[in-house]
Amino acid sequence: MNPYPTHVGSLVRAELSRQNQTVTWLAEQLGIQRTNCYRILNAQSVHTSVLEKLSVTLQHDFFADYSSHMNKHLK
Repeated sequence: MNPYPTHVGSLVRAELSRQNQTVTWLAEQLGIQRTNCYRILNAQSVHTSVLEKLSVTLQHDFFADYSSHMNKHLK
């Protein structure tokens, strides 16, 4: 069984698109290089501290998204 039921990078990418923000903008907000931002967006999972920074920066609760997805698969 896949321990990561959803692709976190895809969730972040979708939220960026919804907000009409760019990868460059996100990288600047996080204080990281754009290439590192792309690594996050291509990652299936990220460390919780990174997910927290992304949630705060984008004002979106990615933890709730992940939890909701998990709950659907646990029932």
